[in-house]
Amino acid sequence: MPVDVYQTPMEESKMKQYWRLITVALLVALLAAALPSAVAQDVLKFWTFEYAEDVDPFFEEYIAEWNATHELQVERQEFPWAQYTGEILTTGIATGEAPDVFFISPGDWRRYAESGLALPLEDYMPQYLLDDLLPASVEAVTLNGHIYSVPFEMEPVALWYNKAMLAEAGLEVPKTWDELVAAAKQLTTPERYGILIPTNPDYYENFVFYPFLWMAGGEVVNEDFTAAAVNTPEAARALDLWGTLIREGYAAPTSTGSDPVDERFPTGQAAMFVSGYWVYGWINSNYPEFVADLGVAPIPAPDEGDELKTVYGGWTVMVYAGTQHPAEAAEFAINMFGAEDNSRAAAWGIQYNTKLSPRQSVVADNAEFYENFPHNVFANEIFPTARPEPSYPPEIAQSVWEALQDVMFNNVSPEDAVAAWAEKIDAYLATR
Repeated sequence: MPVDVYQTPMEESKMKQYWRLITVALLVALLAAALPSAVAQDVLKFWTFEYAEDVDPFFEEYIAEWNATHELQVERQEFPWAQYTGEILTTGIATGEAPDVFFISPGDWRRYAESGLALPLEDYMPQYLLDDLLPASVEAVTLNGHIYSVPFEMEPVALWYNKAMLAEAGLEVPKTWDELVAAAKQLTTPERYGILIPTNPDYYENFVFYPFLWMAGGEVVNEDFTAAAVNTPEAARALDLWGTLIREGYAAPTSTGSDPVDERFPTGQAAMFVSGYWVYGWINSNYPEFVADLGVAPIPAPDEGDELKTVYGGWTVMVYAGTQHPAEAAEFAINMFGAEDNSRAAAWGIQYNTKLSPRQSVVADNAEFYENFPHNVFANEIFPTARPEPSYPPEIAQSVWEALQDVMFNNVSPEDAVAAWAEKIDAYLATR
């Protein structure tokens, strides 16, 4: 097997995740209690994580345009990805340094919406935008009838593969789980892994796992959010697939620390890679010579004929409920990607990133772009099967990655793992 140089002790990682969740929960409780005591300020503070340098002009141009036409000026601050949501954002709000407008991940969205930290935006949203947005994208940012953020990107997950490696091995692109395991086995050599899946216990691992759970027929909680739905053979089967790939040595047992853009794939150290639409933009910018060998397909279904499903993620723009300038903050957040002229929304996904827009007009107005690889595959084959990433409270999110870790690394059977998983979810739901 290849030697993986990125080693993270599992118990240490789990403890760090545990204390991170405890810290976030305490901070959210403190800042919710503090509303609406935001300090008056003469600027709108806008926070994001750090994007690549070539994305910065997007923000710079929009902020310059805003500042030239509004008395209330906007200042943007960016922070390291790893610390943005878990530490900087929640700590900033809790200590009275809240941004007025900020990017929020699907994994963190629900606790902000439920805790009263997000300003409801439905009264500020123009009708043309509501008509243009895909209904599923609006539903994903709606809770109890209130729209709590503005969707601006969709990133479906797919199976990326090295066409040359599959051809050399005489393999077709796998379409079922048995074929996926067989291909991963055949493609594994002393120099490379057959496949890469995320293994760090975190929200991203959950995100990539959800399509496998859904295609097997499983769900995390029931429809009315009152009980666990995971203690089933279907959920156990999904866990077992990931456990098999890791235990048999076909998948890398550790992540690189930057799961969405794992360098081992374009450098020939892995033959397949389960990841999102963003992979193409990253590879095209950093490994352009690999594009000719790059293939993409839907994630295989459990069995032939089963319905394909995937998940799409995407950050959204949220406005802090304690802002002293709600109308201006809402206008700034909405117009960033939701102006009636959709050219800025299109530029975000086509020029600055590789992302699908939740605005139907963007795809329609840029049909020529979406006719080319791999955008045509995502737009025509993968996205129609996508569900939005669910936003669960930290306690439920943690139970998902703990079940995965148990099956992949702790020699827990899938059946025992789903039983323990359900107990954790039900214990939490009983306290709500």
